[in-house]
Amino acid sequence: MKKIVKKRQLFNKKLVLNILLVLFMFLSIGYSTLSTNLNINGNLNVKKYYEPTLYNVLAKEAETGGLAKKYTGEHHDSFTEAPSKDIFHWYAKNNTEGTQILDKNNVIFANHCWQMIRTTDTGGVKMIYNGEADDGKCLNTRGTHVGYAARTSQNLASNYWYGTDYIYDSSTETFKVSGTTEQTMWNESNGPGLVGKYTCKLADVNGICETLYLVESYNNTSSAYVIPLNSSSNYSQFGILQFNASENSPTYVGYMYGDVYAYSSTSGTTSQSFTTTQTMLQSRSLGTLYWYADSIDYGTLTANRYSLVNPYQVSGTTDYPNLVGKYTFRNTTQNYTNTGVYYIAAVNNTTMYYKQLQSGNLLSAYEPIVFGDSIRDNGDGTYTINNPTNVTLSDWYTNFANYKNKYTCNDSSTTCASPRYTTATTSMNYTYINAGEKIIIGKTRSGLTLTDSLLVRKDELVINSSNYGDYKYTCNTENATCTEETLRMIDSISASGYNYAPNHYYGSSVTWDGTNYTLVDPIEIENYNNMNNISTHHYMCVSLGLKTCATVAYVYYYTGTGYMVYITLKDGVTMVDKALEDMLTKNTTNSTMKSGVDAWYKHYLLEDYDDYIEDTIFCNDRSIRALNGWNPDGGMTNDYLQFKEYSVTSDLSCTNTINQFSISNNNAKLTYKVGLMSSPEANILNNSNARKTGQIYWLASPYYFYFNNANGRYVGADGYVYLNGVGLTFGVRPAVSLRPGTRYSAGDGSMANPYVVSTS
Repeated sequence: MKKIVKKRQLFNKKLVLNILLVLFMFLSIGYSTLSTNLNINGNLNVKKYYEPTLYNVLAKEAETGGLAKKYTGEHHDSFTEAPSKDIFHWYAKNNTEGTQILDKNNVIFANHCWQMIRTTDTGGVKMIYNGEADDGKCLNTRGTHVGYAARTSQNLASNYWYGTDYIYDSSTETFKVSGTTEQTMWNESNGPGLVGKYTCKLADVNGICETLYLVESYNNTSSAYVIPLNSSSNYSQFGILQFNASENSPTYVGYMYGDVYAYSSTSGTTSQSFTTTQTMLQSRSLGTLYWYADSIDYGTLTANRYSLVNPYQVSGTTDYPNLVGKYTFRNTTQNYTNTGVYYIAAVNNTTMYYKQLQSGNLLSAYEPIVFGDSIRDNGDGTYTINNPTNVTLSDWYTNFANYKNKYTCNDSSTTCASPRYTTATTSMNYTYINAGEKIIIGKTRSGLTLTDSLLVRKDELVINSSNYGDYKYTCNTENATCTEETLRMIDSISASGYNYAPNHYYGSSVTWDGTNYTLVDPIEIENYNNMNNISTHHYMCVSLGLKTCATVAYVYYYTGTGYMVYITLKDGVTMVDKALEDMLTKNTTNSTMKSGVDAWYKHYLLEDYDDYIEDTIFCNDRSIRALNGWNPDGGMTNDYLQFKEYSVTSDLSCTNTINQFSISNNNAKLTYKVGLMSSPEANILNNSNARKTGQIYWLASPYYFYFNNANGRYVGADGYVYLNGVGLTFGVRPAVSLRPGTRYSAGDGSMANPYVVSTS
């Protein structure tokens, strides 16, 4: 008996401990309850029961070894609340699992389809828009629906009706303005007040239209930038939009953005061509109805006009080759006259190659043309062509290649003041250098004066370029003293002239006196192509030869050839750091994307569903990964300004407060609780099939600024994450986060049977 009592006491103690354990586990597990029973030995069987919440869908999938996992990196999803929950997200290890996720993460909320991506660290569930439901299903066979088209401009200078909202009739696929309506004409004073309103561009408030226009921003006194709405959006997205309609400044990577320092460019190296093109022949079609002749007359029948002598017609196209050497007006009147006439030098199929005779001149005024191998300077300002050859127009068409690199006076003369050196020939023209023109080139310079200099013919400089490799400077004239603007440093000699660096000065920094900038420690023209020098001397007066200027350029991209690409500093801004701060740490203007997404949310979710959505952070991470040419103290200009997502990561942290868009963040304040998914959020899915819609759609993450092009991240039609200019028009898939504890009343997450969010 005593022994039995001890067993009961031990059993009771074990029961108490297990009950306490159950209570502890119940209190500590917020997303499940426990089903328990005791076995005969008093041991506790514990089975986790998941409440029907969307958060638990992902938690259970991860904890039971399904197609989800727990995120373990840095994160912060609320601007006002500390993290309190684990983050779970869908995760595919291969293409098969990626496709399977698309049939497990479907939700119907606010009468629209969504795809769950992850939970938030406050217990919410972040979802991406997936179109209108079709009979309670979210199948990928759905068609088109109402949505945006690309931003454009519209003339609104008429008395149109505008509304704060609209009504869409899906049966007729037409729109009508609604809400608070007004009739007005767009102009400088009324225009700004119409931003955010809709118009059919009709003078009848009850008028209907197939294309509705959301006024996005002011353009000019008669027109606005608008976002059209129509009925042809792909099922998976709410239309297409530019992320930002402009992309020529780093500021445009912002979901909201600050000051605009726009790209400009000037020649780092440019070319000076010596060449001109001379037309030898022209071409037009032949015809059997035209009249032709073996010879012409001038002024006999009609004063100051040509006429055909004994004109005739040909019977067919087989006679066309026989027209070489003949004349025509290309006119169907037999006795036609004109002030010009065509001499047919060659025929090819149905095309004639001709010289037009004018001003009473006969063919002898146009041919032969003399070409020779070289020229002799006569010492009196004239040159004589050596080894002359007479060339007819017909011969030119046939043998033009023989006359490249020859000299001519462009007529039958063998002596002239301006002989031409041919650098290229075709059947219809030749390109030449005026061999009578000269420039002075110098090996060195003393200030603006060329020293150790030489006067050289332009053709000679090109023909024998290897003889002049030590000559680096020119004023491009026959003068040896340049101005600051005309001084040039020769980079290389080409077949048509030379390439050179214009006379810019480059400073390591600048000072500002209240009116003008002055370059500090300026380097001169000789150092322009030394990339190490430019990397520490980014500041430049754009006007040639200046060291002081009212606005100053900061050169951020230059590869040693071609254009120097820069932004302009003005109004006393002396540091590129301040310019970057103005562009990337201010949120004063809505992007094109934000304007469209806000309008969508206001129309579909604000009134009836806003309370079901949590205020979460939408990250537009503009933190800088690499400054490169934007670093004034050694930034190489042959690489790009790179943002955090230059290499796509799975890091859900959002570096700077200014990039954490939220209703609660006054420095990055959203109008509504909606945004876009970031590239890390897309990347945590780990497989392209899990992201794929067959369409291209924007993400919120900047990529880089290159040359004149702000680039952002997007998901391609194949589901991979790519990059492109923010001015391109891609799909819009808004994202929202449902509040913690959001329950579903039906469904299994498949496309045919989505989870249905309880909103009653």
